[in-house]
Amino acid sequence: MAAPRPSFAIEVAHNADHDLVTMSGVVDENADLTPLVKLGMKPIRVHLRGVRRINSFGVRAWMDAIRRVPITTKLSFVHCPPPVVDQCNMVQGFLGHGKLESFYAPMTCAECDEQIDQLFETAVCRANGGKLPATPCPRCGRPMEVDDLEEQYLLFVRDSM
Repeated sequence: MAAPRPSFAIEVAHNADHDLVTMSGVVDENADLTPLVKLGMKPIRVHLRGVRRINSFGVRAWMDAIRRVPITTKLSFVHCPPPVVDQCNMVQGFLGHGKLESFYAPMTCAECDEQIDQLFETAVCRANGGKLPATPCPRCGRPMEVDDLEEQYLLFVRDSM
């Protein structure tokens, strides 16, 4: 019988010009975020694609950790999935002094019902007036729409414009 998979994992890779922190699983009361706080002064890129959910205890732990990252440390967040985007839209200061550089949006095709999580660059959305750029359906080629209220889903983009 295989050992149970931990509900949260955090890995740190030290590169020449930045530290890469990769998180996956569920951010809850059991998530140990101390590796994020213990990093040095190099810029930190936080890759969040694997985060499946964040509960209220996780938000509290996350906020405590993010506040302890020195303001002089450049902090960026990449590959943010919908649960992280939701928290950015609901919780003031969720990213601390960091910048959300890229995120996934749940996209759906009205023609063929194809559903994908599409990666977008925040800067491209800002340049597009706070809206998602056109996304063709990989199955039928027709334009896809965000499977949410676009205005609500992209609040974090417009708030930082």
